[in-house]
Amino acid sequence: MKYIALFILFTLSHHCISQYNAKEDGIHSEFRPGIGWFFSGFKAYEVEKLRKYDRLIIDLVYNDWHGDTKAFKSPWSSIGINAAFMFDIPFTQANTVGMGIGIGISHYSNRTKWQFSRDFLNKATLASDFNASNMPKSNLYGANYIELPIEFRFKTKGIQHFKFFVGGKIGYRLNDYTKEVYRKDGKNYPIKQYNFIDSNPLRYGITARIGIRNWALFGAYYFSPIFKRKESVQLYPFSIGISVSWF
Repeated sequence: MKYIALFILFTLSHHCISQYNAKEDGIHSEFRPGIGWFFSGFKAYEVEKLRKYDRLIIDLVYNDWHGDTKAFKSPWSSIGINAAFMFDIPFTQANTVGMGIGIGISHYSNRTKWQFSRDFLNKATLASDFNASNMPKSNLYGANYIELPIEFRFKTKGIQHFKFFVGGKIGYRLNDYTKEVYRKDGKNYPIKQYNFIDSNPLRYGITARIGIRNWALFGAYYFSPIFKRKESVQLYPFSIGISVSWF
């Protein structure tokens, strides 16, 4: 939760900063994107210089999956976060058409009601409902990825431009785990499992962003299942949320 609180704090401060609409006075520049709108360094920004946007992007998302379960059945507290450093490659002088490519990290978190277990005979991962007499206080499936995102970017002209990005990304799983927390005698007892036997090491899918200037709605759908064997529970993840471009 502390990471979510930090995200909200930075977002609010960014919003206050971006309201500053200073003239080109040698220190501040309305032509700079993100936090650069408020501070542009030690020299004036050249008005005719090609403008670049959306180079540091953070997404706060709701995570879910479908397949052997219906979509939108995961609790709304299934919150994840993505961050990406992107090279903005304009195709036009006004930067109305371009491309973004870079590297990112992603934390997938799903507060599922399912209990995951290992089937060592079939080298598979199974999922079932918890026993009513042994229901945990909370349960979480989490995974972390390093990713290579790519986007085709379309924008209108102007500072408060409308934008639409569509693309995809491929990621490599660093780890995955479950965390069940049981309550007994006034204390919490967590039980963790790490790196399931058939966790899919690759994750790939399509992404889209639509918004105005530094803000956008974000969506991602992944074609790769979380567990790769056909004997395993079949789950295909997706995410929806908001994006903030910091620079």
